[in-house]
Amino acid sequence: MRLQPHLARRLLRRILAPPVIALAVVWALLDVTLWRWLSAVGKVLARIPIFAALERLVARLSPGWVVAVFMIPFVPLVPLLKLVELWLLANRHYVSAVAFILLSKVIGVAFSTRVFAIAKPKMMQVRWFARIYGAVIWLLELGHSTLQRIPAWNATRNWASRAKLRLTATGKSAMHRLWGSAARWIRKRRIKG
Repeated sequence: MRLQPHLARRLLRRILAPPVIALAVVWALLDVTLWRWLSAVGKVLARIPIFAALERLVARLSPGWVVAVFMIPFVPLVPLLKLVELWLLANRHYVSAVAFILLSKVIGVAFSTRVFAIAKPKMMQVRWFARIYGAVIWLLELGHSTLQRIPAWNATRNWASRAKLRLTATGKSAMHRLWGSAARWIRKRRIKG
């Protein structure tokens, strides 16, 4: 007995839907948190001369070369980083190994987000890259829409927004108090002097 094509497609969708939605949700969570934080770190890295030079190089390249430059540096770099990690672990420098792993991941991804932001218009001219990017954006939108339907997610976002506002207000009022104290101290010194 053979399945009819429309039933086979429906069955395939039913089987693939949960893992695709789970992947989309994870991707959306990373977008909301890590991607934004790492983008900020990437902007800081852009002030370092070697990273600034690499950005200028990327800006001058053709679309095909930009895609290659975006992907190729990781090919020789990853084994080198793994060797350093293994050496640290073999010599029982566990804390240094963990710190190195975390730092190399953060710097690598932060720089990649920065290069991607700069190179995206050129990379989108490469047809296969634009198709993959479209699929990733679709997955990201699916994850965001799925998260928006989860009451716990909305409650957590609302709580985080309120906490951020409170912290910002507290920080501003503390800075105003500190600035006022410093200004009073300076005025007293001027009067005495």
